[in-house]
Amino acid sequence: MDENGSPSNMTYLVRYLCDHLMKDRRKHFFVVDDNVRPGILVLINDADWELEGEGDYVLQEDDNVLFVSTLHGG
Repeated sequence: MDENGSPSNMTYLVRYLCDHLMKDRRKHFFVVDDNVRPGILVLINDADWELEGEGDYVLQEDDNVLFVSTLHGG
């Protein structure tokens, strides 16, 4: 549940991670305009979150959420 008592969705999870768990000041490498930055693959239960509704996906108990950077240096 989010702070309003509504079911938590992926948008809430991303905001929560940035506000409460990320200690690195370089959050801009993870989010831009409150959305996961392009180049970050988000998987929900091994499926691309775009197939699940992206930020609107309502999290379920035992969901597995994985963030993978597809960006690399040269």
